[in-house]
Amino acid sequence: MNIRHVDLNLLVIFDALLRAESVTRAAQQLGMSQPATSLALNKLRKLFDDPLFVRTSAGISPTPHAERLAAPVAAALDHIQSQVLQQPSINAERSQRSVTLITHDIGELVFLPPITRHITSAKPAVAVEIRTIDLAASQIEPALRSGEADLALGHYPGLHSAALYQQRLFTHSFVCLVRRAHAGIGTNITRRQFMEGNHAIVNSDGSCNDVIESELRALGLQRHVVMRVQHYLGLPMILSESDLIATVPLAIGKNLTRMADIKLMRLPFKLAPRIVTQHWHSRFHRDPSNRWIRGIVSDLFVHRSRSTPTAER
Repeated sequence: MNIRHVDLNLLVIFDALLRAESVTRAAQQLGMSQPATSLALNKLRKLFDDPLFVRTSAGISPTPHAERLAAPVAAALDHIQSQVLQQPSINAERSQRSVTLITHDIGELVFLPPITRHITSAKPAVAVEIRTIDLAASQIEPALRSGEADLALGHYPGLHSAALYQQRLFTHSFVCLVRRAHAGIGTNITRRQFMEGNHAIVNSDGSCNDVIESELRALGLQRHVVMRVQHYLGLPMILSESDLIATVPLAIGKNLTRMADIKLMRLPFKLAPRIVTQHWHSRFHRDPSNRWIRGIVSDLFVHRSRSTPTAER
């Protein structure tokens, strides 16, 4: 008998007939009509060249051949149900795969501590790898497509690939940082103090200083930059040992004030807020591991209940 010529649905009906011991009850359990179930039984009889079931006063009773088929058919259906048709899932307690998040050093300060705390609190065997790459969408999309990275977290205004999903996490504003014992700046910073002061900026890939400079020029302002560093983590010690001013995202400012004797103040003018998102590739939209980590990110960082229009397609 060639399996290609066998309607495997007939095995489901055979199993139901065995269990119900009645064509009527089997039809009800399967959601089929009684005539359709009887027709399927006739096909089964032809397929196995055996009556399979005989009528009794209580319903139907299996023949010896049907009884021999009962166990292997049940095992086959069980295997198909559990191994073939079962939706994939991830058990965080036993998962051994690492999670790679594309972000910048700003993202490492904002995202990594809460994610690590959340994951380690459940004590799973999951390693989280943070990967920092250039902002260019041409580099991020291939990494997400290949599975080299699971998510890209941050402010990526140039990332518009149709193959990517995105979810809005939150928006952030900007603040100023100076040392607490600053010679001329007290609890607030004025526009004049901002313009006349000396500034330190971060020039790493993905930093927002080019956009900030454009916005300042639009306001008729220009800051005097005397220090350029590659990472936000370099700012606390630099600021605490000088009278320099740094303009950073609010979430970063809150973290940096814990590292040195520096203080946080509102900007003396308005800058456009930045939208922070998580991006993932459509190839992994239903992947259980990807769904697991982006679900954690969503639970920890979404400040609004809805996603961007492109979050679900």
